[in-house]
Amino acid sequence: MANSMMGIGQIIKCPICGTKCRFSETLVLAEEKDKSILHLTCRECKTSVLIFVSAGKYGVASLKVITDLNRQEVKRLLQREAISTDQVIEVHQFLKNFKGKVRDFIKIENKNLK
Repeated sequence: MANSMMGIGQIIKCPICGTKCRFSETLVLAEEKDKSILHLTCRECKTSVLIFVSAGKYGVASLKVITDLNRQEVKRLLQREAISTDQVIEVHQFLKNFKGKVRDFIKIENKNLK
């Protein structure tokens, strides 16, 4: 997919202001045979976007997600171990059986949220 990334940079626009992106402004975070994850910060409005690109039998598809994460934060998150199915089930069971208030198990750092 590396060869097609230059062309993809020509069609990506900021989802907020519509500015066309330059490939040099994108950071390729992960890349496999037929899919890539990019990070872009718009040069005009400074919006950060994660872009998931997948090439398939019938063409290229992309999904843009606006984020407040900078490039380093996204890199760090992508290096973490994925959440397992067992972990999801464990959290589901905990929440299903929990009888208290959300404040009882989530630390609220900002006292204004109480």
